[in-house]
Amino acid sequence: MKSQTDSQIKAQKNDSTTSYQVFECKTFIRDSIRVKLQKKINNSQPLFVHIFVPLCDDIHQGIVPTNSSLGDGMNLKTNLYWGAGYGIKTHFKRQKDWKLIKDTLNIDSNILERVVFYKTFSNSAKVYIIADAYRGDRMPECLTDYFNSLAGINKSSISIGNEEIMTNGNADFLIFNGHNGLMDVRMPIINTIDGIQRDAAVIACASKSYFIEYFKCTRSYPLITTNDLLPPEAYVAKAIINSWALMKTDNEIRISASDAMATVHHKSKKAMHYMFSTGW
Repeated sequence: MKSQTDSQIKAQKNDSTTSYQVFECKTFIRDSIRVKLQKKINNSQPLFVHIFVPLCDDIHQGIVPTNSSLGDGMNLKTNLYWGAGYGIKTHFKRQKDWKLIKDTLNIDSNILERVVFYKTFSNSAKVYIIADAYRGDRMPECLTDYFNSLAGINKSSISIGNEEIMTNGNADFLIFNGHNGLMDVRMPIINTIDGIQRDAAVIACASKSYFIEYFKCTRSYPLITTNDLLPPEAYVAKAIINSWALMKTDNEIRISASDAMATVHHKSKKAMHYMFSTGW
């Protein structure tokens, strides 16, 4: 591996003048993704999950207002989706089986903080989570980074010690976790440039109908999307990632998400199963 300081990011930007193969926007089955993931586990290669988190923002997002601290899109410590009890950073940091190995502030003008967690699973899967906290007023930039990563346009990595951590389009599983920004602004459809199939999830209100066309064109499999309004809280992401790393079936992963929400909100697990979808 190439030597690099922890804070350096090796971004592989694609030249817009380069010609790429055109891929049709269509659905596909996930079999080849599962084969690739299992092969990596068998070969002791780590799996990488990149989570994109636009911080909750009462002013700049079309959400039901929270309060001045939870909805402050610049406040990492108190933000509902990041520093609060069920925020991505706080919740994973409290889990004994997930180890925080890196915490970096001000990655760029859009990302206020990046955290990296690590866990080894019972099936020998080694998993890194890279989670980025985007400024609450930078929803379009967060969505653009998410779609460009799914499309293979943005590919990058960081070095932590002797390990090269794959981020953006180099990750195996890309998750958007926060307010459904497509409810507020229409983003252009982006087509894949490398044809690589990637797992994707969107933990946001009613995400399936909004994101499905983007998944088709970026060649991303909608492993988990949502059918109704819900809080994008970190225990859902944790349940999804844990089941995914253990190579559970798509439906088992879906049920793990709904069961986690039912447990936290004291609802019937059966009644909550309709909240999440898997596949097209």
